Amino acid sequence: MLQKNLIVKNLKINYYQSDILDKNNVLVFLHGWGSESTHFSKTLEKCGNFIAIDLPGFGESDMLKEVWDIKDYADFLKSFLEKLEIKNPILAGHSFGGSIIIKYCAKGGAAKKIILIASSGIRQRSLKIYFYIFLAKLGKLFFSIPGLRLMQNRAKNKFREFVNAEDFSNLSAGELKETFKNILEEDLQEDLKKIKTNASIIWGDKDITTPIKEGELMHKLIKDSDFFVIKGAGHYVFLDKRDEFNKIFLRSLRV
Repeated sequence: MLQKNLIVKNLKINYYQSDILDKNNVLVFLHGWGSESTHFSKTLEKCGNFIAIDLPGFGESDMLKEVWDIKDYADFLKSFLEKLEIKNPILAGHSFGGSIIIKYCAKGGAAKKIILIASSGIRQRSLKIYFYIFLAKLGKLFFSIPGLRLMQNRAKNKFREFVNAEDFSNLSAGELKETFKNILEEDLQEDLKKIKTNASIIWGDKDITTPIKEGELMHKLIKDSDFFVIKGAGHYVFLDKRDEFNKIFLRSLRV
């Protein structure tokens, strides 16, 4: 796997690609909020032709210089693909990465196939999310007390386990925090109806971050779609049940 970087929208973007790259049939992977592309590396190792992007604000890519929304990330994806002269990729996205793909395709972006993995985009749990944001703010205030700062990293990890999602991390960063608020405010159900590309939708039945009913709704709204449920897996379905997930994912790449 080769590590490279590219300037897109005045940001240095880190990405990884397979040693041999065929731009005519390439998988492009987008990670979730607060995550990075290497978290999907065990699956990418089984794919012979891929690019995995560290989205702006995450991994080794530059931090956002202004507040974005989902449309801005979709425009970023379009610009990234144009710079590498990739015209008709297979797009796969986990959680927030799936939201970007949904918006990109709804805006007319070209894709040979899309794979949505526990994708976010259905906004029917705002009270729960804002409760988590409140807890994050409260924790920041608590650990500002002298003598408690050494416990902060351990507490952050426990909080992350509690909410079971990367979507609620990095809330303290200015542009990312405001960007996250923009993302929470946008429901993508109308965008899902516009998708004409064939989609494979993969979900864990124990997902409490993006519950399975949201995957079922995405399947209903995307007419040309297949829905795969992996029992016993949570939001990180590709880590919880790696072998089962990889079988479905690799089969979905065949177009």
